[in-house]
Amino acid sequence: MDKETNHIFQLALQKLDNIEKRFDNVEKRLGNMEKRQDEIYNVVKAIEHSNNVRKAEIDNLTHKVAHIEGTVNGVGELIENRRSIK
Repeated sequence: MDKETNHIFQLALQKLDNIEKRFDNVEKRLGNMEKRQDEIYNVVKAIEHSNNVRKAEIDNLTHKVAHIEGTVNGVGELIENRRSIK
């Protein structure tokens, strides 16, 4: 093989090495992106769970307030009925 052909092959091999290194870097970055995506997914799931818990707590408080309101209204009606009897 003559010098020029050998030089061309060496350049081609260098280019392939550079492409391989760049490809490895892309794979690493994709791996990091997948990890971040998993972390973001877990955070979103945690927020969703927290929202569901808060909604259940608010629903429970709404139910308790409605029960207390009913009791107070009942007591008020009882008092009004007793006043009207006298």
